[in-house]
Amino acid sequence: MVTTLRKTKEKGQRTPRSMDIYQEKGGVKGTAYCECGIVFRNKRWQSGESEDKSPGGQSLVCPACRRIADRVPAGIVALRGDFYVAHEAEIGNLIKNTEQAAVAKNPLGRVMETSREQGGVTITTTDGRLAQKIGREVYKSHGGELHFNWSQAEDLVRVSWSR
Repeated sequence: MVTTLRKTKEKGQRTPRSMDIYQEKGGVKGTAYCECGIVFRNKRWQSGESEDKSPGGQSLVCPACRRIADRVPAGIVALRGDFYVAHEAEIGNLIKNTEQAAVAKNPLGRVMETSREQGGVTITTTDGRLAQKIGREVYKSHGGELHFNWSQAEDLVRVSWSR
């Protein structure tokens, strides 16, 4: 039997499994339902119908809804440049399709807000992987320059694309 421990600053202490403050600390027992319509079943959040609530289920706010309420994104995507301005509708549809495909796999990954600015757009997401996916899809379709910046202090990724 092989056991691995992750190093921490304090000797003899294990690192917590997840440092994300938006995940439940002790886990969720049984079934839980969020007001947005997703269901916590079998140790994961899933897209589900809120009509088929089991009598033992509890009402709980999912991590994505908590991030949206607190206005704390896990990913920030900045798309800039003259090319973006000329192809704004096309790139907007690509982002919408990427979000829909991602939400089908992970209902906690959502676009929080899209703010249009002169010469570009800034998109905030509840999941860092969704932000990376949006940046990669725009880069794959239209080329340009793509950069990722991960914050070690926070659970945040900044994605910037320009052309």
